[in-house]
Amino acid sequence: MGKKIFLILGSLGAGGSERVYWLLAQYFNNAGYNVSVVFLNSNERCFSTDIDGIKFIDLKTIKASRSFFKLYKLLKAEKPYAVFSTIDNINILLGIVTWVLKIPNAIARVSNNPGEMKGFYDFKSNFYNSFTKIFFSKFNYIVCQTTEMQNSIITQYGINKARLRVVSNPVLTSPLIKTNNGSGCKKLIVVCRLAKEKGVVRLLRIISKLPEHYLLTVIGDGPLMNSLKAEAANLKLGKRVTFIGEIQNVPAQIIKYDLFVLTSFTEGFPNVMLESLSVGVPIVCYRVGGAEDLIREGLNGYIVEQNDAESFKNKILLACSHSWSHEKIKEDVYHRFSLENIGHQYENLLTN
Repeated sequence: MGKKIFLILGSLGAGGSERVYWLLAQYFNNAGYNVSVVFLNSNERCFSTDIDGIKFIDLKTIKASRSFFKLYKLLKAEKPYAVFSTIDNINILLGIVTWVLKIPNAIARVSNNPGEMKGFYDFKSNFYNSFTKIFFSKFNYIVCQTTEMQNSIITQYGINKARLRVVSNPVLTSPLIKTNNGSGCKKLIVVCRLAKEKGVVRLLRIISKLPEHYLLTVIGDGPLMNSLKAEAANLKLGKRVTFIGEIQNVPAQIIKYDLFVLTSFTEGFPNVMLESLSVGVPIVCYRVGGAEDLIREGLNGYIVEQNDAESFKNKILLACSHSWSHEKIKEDVYHRFSLENIGHQYENLLTN
């Protein structure tokens, strides 16, 4: 029997952190390891649990605050070789467990840049964040998705750099690849949670300044759905902006569009940008976490400085008139961010 690996998640919902660990579970799913994915809430599920060799365990606790005893009993009985957690509340949950239970390899993954997110945390997030430094002390390593995020963790929490590791997010190989749009319309797409920090309001205002044959599709759900629809109507974009809600197969949807756009104020490492590049669709984005790692200007897109809406509009116009090599975009992102490469970096954390 292989070494037991546990990955702890809040749910299997449509978030980027969930996607990363769902992929990481598949990397470790080989003869050397016995893989279990533990989640608290089965009501949110966008990823398959029907994968041979991987055990999916639903604690049925919904919230991290109700999960300590069940998770403690599970890990005590199973005696895992390594446990990975991600997202603030789940990292704190595992951190508490490690105070009373010895785990040979406990590894937390940070999902956001805490310096950038300060202005967007709600009361609950601020509460969790206040305990982060204490419970991070029990982890062997803390994974940051970018050097920028690593520096923010050091500044915000005073954690020794020796316990931090920069590991990007992985992308799965896809048989899909973008083909050129034969219509006269320029079709733009954004995929994100509809929350304030994602900047969709300012994206709608940018779209309103573009020619009428520039169309936008918004995929995702969140607390701002109704207000964003109202803003689109106010800007007279009713026929040019479509809201779809959440979907499961994101790359298959992105491939239908000419350009992916991202107007977030802050990101950890935007997985959806990886998915766009993985099918050869170029990107225009504001400068956020992960943008400099992902975008090679002129090869796969453009980066615009924060709050420069005029430049963002002009880069959209430029991108939609540029002749992109969809094959090169796809080849480049797989070369740098394949699951094999990123999974190997995670596996190295267990041997150092």
